[in-house]
Amino acid sequence: MNIKTLTQIAQKQYPLVSLGDIELLLAKSLHRTLNYLYKNPEKILNRSSQSIFWRLLARRQNNHSVAYLLGHKEFYGLDFLVNKHTLIPRPDSEVLIEEALKYLEVNKLSSAKVIDIGTGSGCLIISLAKNYQHQAEFYAVDNSGRALKIAKTNARKHQLKHQIKFIKSDLLKNVPENKFDVLLANLPYLTKKQLREPSIKKEPLQALYGGHDGLYFYKKLLKQLPEYLNKKYLILLEIDPEQELAIQKMAENLLPKAKLSIVKDLSQQARALKIEK
Repeated sequence: MNIKTLTQIAQKQYPLVSLGDIELLLAKSLHRTLNYLYKNPEKILNRSSQSIFWRLLARRQNNHSVAYLLGHKEFYGLDFLVNKHTLIPRPDSEVLIEEALKYLEVNKLSSAKVIDIGTGSGCLIISLAKNYQHQAEFYAVDNSGRALKIAKTNARKHQLKHQIKFIKSDLLKNVPENKFDVLLANLPYLTKKQLREPSIKKEPLQALYGGHDGLYFYKKLLKQLPEYLNKKYLILLEIDPEQELAIQKMAENLLPKAKLSIVKDLSQQARALKIEK
């Protein structure tokens, strides 16, 4: 059976799986690129490749993410390894990188200290370190040793092994007392109701569930923050759009002298709380 015929059969047997996903999984099973598929539609496939393809397709039908099946995902123009121990990087999170870079460039800090809490795959801190052209100290924190292993691998992949310090810690508990200029966090912020969404059921629960209102970990982090912040600082916390008012009220109580604003994503939804001083 050739590539063209197999693709057509797959579309009929798995109508809920997009053609784009089918092509990506077929390319994966062949260890080839999409461009190879398009240039070689008559290429005959061996049984082993077909078997791998059908298994991947069945898993996709069962709500496994394409990123997990492929083992990688693009974020901010970079490719990141992902697995079942890390969240899948999403385009909406790129606004945190944009805001952090803007702040660092405008303030022209001589040696900024930047920390990413709940780093997961490391996509935030690595993207920031890769795109910031000046001297800075970068720290990445996660309470999952398995997630940190992937983040370290991604750092090596992007030639940042020695630029980022990785720390296993429950929020800031094991972080040496430093005065940070920029803090990024994409902590678990979903409620039980939101966890029912099929698209995220295969992602790690500990990286998703944030208590009854989704803000348990952010409240805990905000309480720890004052002793870790420089005199001037920027904090960016990724949120669900429905949490906009609740997290602002929480931050006002815990950091009363700071300036608060909401950063919107590409869909013009509230995506991050921005805290500055």
